[in-house]
Amino acid sequence: MTTIVGIFREPAFSPGRVGDDAAILEQTAAALRVRGATVRLGEASLALGDDVDGVLAMCQTDAALAVLDRAATRVPVLNSAAAIRNCFRAETVRLLGAAGVPFPPTSVIASDAAAGGAAPCWVKRGDVHAMQADDVVFAADDAALAHAVAAFRARGIARVALQAHVAGPVLKFYGTADGRFFRAYTDLPEAPAPIARLGEIACAAARALGLDVFGGDLVVPADGHPVLIDVNDWPSFARCRDEAAEAIADHVLARVADAGTVTGGIADRGTLSHAG
Repeated sequence: MTTIVGIFREPAFSPGRVGDDAAILEQTAAALRVRGATVRLGEASLALGDDVDGVLAMCQTDAALAVLDRAATRVPVLNSAAAIRNCFRAETVRLLGAAGVPFPPTSVIASDAAAGGAAPCWVKRGDVHAMQADDVVFAADDAALAHAVAAFRARGIARVALQAHVAGPVLKFYGTADGRFFRAYTDLPEAPAPIARLGEIACAAARALGLDVFGGDLVVPADGHPVLIDVNDWPSFARCRDEAAEAIADHVLARVADAGTVTGGIADRGTLSHAG
């Protein structure tokens, strides 16, 4: 029997969303059990069990990621420690740029450095992904930019990312790396860009970062060419949790059956939904 371990995200990395983050892992575990797998949920140390065949990882701490590194020498880990580290802001900027993923000009600077001339831009913490509302702040002009950077510095955040503002409707997306699951959400009455193109960009970003399970945001400017503005590992899938859990379960079992690289494309399998 296949044995899968699921590792919860630590509460410090999930402020206000502990229940939502736990729910996607719990529902995925339920879907795996229906498929005949044994599933254990808990802390990172479970990943080192002798009978473990695969690991689902939402954890973020250095200690937990070190455990994932050890587990990955024996079994598939989704998402791997390397992929999770790649979602830390500075690495994300570097890797997406190298991969040619459509992404706004972004610079990562010390929070005690001069930041004039970048506005209008989004100021984001330059270490881990956003964990609370004020981890991402819009600066319309240089005065607002200086204030935002100073606020990050006062919070003890050493680096910030300055991302050029891209005007247009924003879509939130969720997906798996094999392309079997992709969902995008918009407030508009119809999609501002082809769903296949949205999925191609999202999956290209996931490949660049090494992600198996991912989410993020795309913006579609007036020229109709989507631009990725954020990507992260293991979102809560709150809008599509039931479907996502089934797809993630299938994906992890495929990875366990064949530990080689899983490739895929969106084709016509993605969907777009309306918010609300």
